[in-house]
Amino acid sequence: MFGKKSTSGGASPDYTRQSGEQAGEADQLPAIIQPEHSHGGQVVSSEHAHEISEHVHQVAADFARRQEETLAYTDPNLETPAYREAKIALIEKLVTSVDFASLQKLTRERRKDRVSEAASRCITEIAAPLTGAQLELLKQQALDEILGLGPIEPLLSDNEVSDIMINTAQRIYVEKSGKIYLTDISFLNEKHLRGIIQRIVSRVGRRIDESSPMCDARLEDGSRFNAIIPPLALDGSLVSIRKFKKNKMPLSEYVEYNSMSPAMCRFLEICSKIRLNIIVSGGTGSGKTTLLNALSGHIDAGERVITIEDAAEIQMHQPHVLRLETRPPSTEGTGEVTQRQLVKNALRMRPDRIILGEIRGDEVIDVLSAMNTGHDGSMATIHANTPRDCLARIENLVGMSGVNVTASSLRYQIASAIHLIVQLQRMRDGARRVTKIEEIVGQEGDIIISQTLFEYKHKGMGQDGRLAGDFVANPYRPRFMAQAEYFNMDQEIRKCLGI
Repeated sequence: MFGKKSTSGGASPDYTRQSGEQAGEADQLPAIIQPEHSHGGQVVSSEHAHEISEHVHQVAADFARRQEETLAYTDPNLETPAYREAKIALIEKLVTSVDFASLQKLTRERRKDRVSEAASRCITEIAAPLTGAQLELLKQQALDEILGLGPIEPLLSDNEVSDIMINTAQRIYVEKSGKIYLTDISFLNEKHLRGIIQRIVSRVGRRIDESSPMCDARLEDGSRFNAIIPPLALDGSLVSIRKFKKNKMPLSEYVEYNSMSPAMCRFLEICSKIRLNIIVSGGTGSGKTTLLNALSGHIDAGERVITIEDAAEIQMHQPHVLRLETRPPSTEGTGEVTQRQLVKNALRMRPDRIILGEIRGDEVIDVLSAMNTGHDGSMATIHANTPRDCLARIENLVGMSGVNVTASSLRYQIASAIHLIVQLQRMRDGARRVTKIEEIVGQEGDIIISQTLFEYKHKGMGQDGRLAGDFVANPYRPRFMAQAEYFNMDQEIRKCLGI
């Protein structure tokens, strides 16, 4: 299909305690197997017993390693049984004593002050042998339960955490530096977790229940939230939170993190300035939106830019930016506004560039049309594992939209609309790297021709546990060199590519 040039992406939670029999069952070591035992009237051989013993030691070692990799956010010296009983009692008192209707009319700081004062009064009514440090922690956790998101507030406050994954009430994972770790944080039970989920979705005017058991939402700080509950989630409610970065990561930091070379960084800066149409391709969690944010930082302040997203994540600081967001259907199934409708409307708003958070449906048709009709410099992200897969996915999305267009005409439109595909990958060492910068050269017959301008060539795992490799520039003359000359940046492009 495609060819490649031969030269070369609400409700208050229930705080009922769990039964002691359920606690910690998942983390128990298997029963110790005796070196010799009878089975069917026969005694296990010493060789087999040695293999069993080695297996037991391996299981124990794996368990110890998992325990070491568990991130500690709680202090068992503070959160004693007496502390947990006092916490449940305090929450129950606050739920009955605080006027939540009047609380919602106050500013965030005033709400915090009001609940803090109520907590201080209620603590004096609780007879529990707690230290000063425990009382301070008790008050803070009470505030988190009443005003925040309960046990996961410390994870939301940790700037090093990029993703929070709640695998039922008892197991919460986080992603740090590209790697996933288990935490020692948990909810009391399923009802506690469900109460937090209802609180999040009700704040943004959405709902989640058995008739509608999936929901996408956005937290107050802009973080992306997804929840799926029983009966679709068989073992209990599941939540995924992609945290919103408060500070936009500039392209220069990609060089510092060894995610691209200085030449690639400068090349992408120029490509953004000279208004090339760019698709950022990669798998889930590879950093596509973060890179799109970085590229948008090099758009001229005088350009009129419209951003279109399902959940607003793009951060642009230019003065002339218009931000649009899709809307899901209401509880009656009406009122939905899709990305395609927003793209069509955006074309009537005199944009210089259109930036689409992610291409995932029939809006791809209007995005390609926009790129081909005077909206140079438009950008988007797409889920694909390679630049070739990116082109194939775009073609498949057009095909699934039901638009009647021949394969040859579609490929011609793709080849003329897209200038660059920037491929991202989260690699086995946890690092995210730009693995390829692919230029779409044109079309020969029914084949889309591309050439790789930059690529990452790995050499294996280093002693420090990180992949070793080099970013290589291929000295090919880009097809867009005439556009670079128009912006008087052709010499810098040659310098980046070594031509």
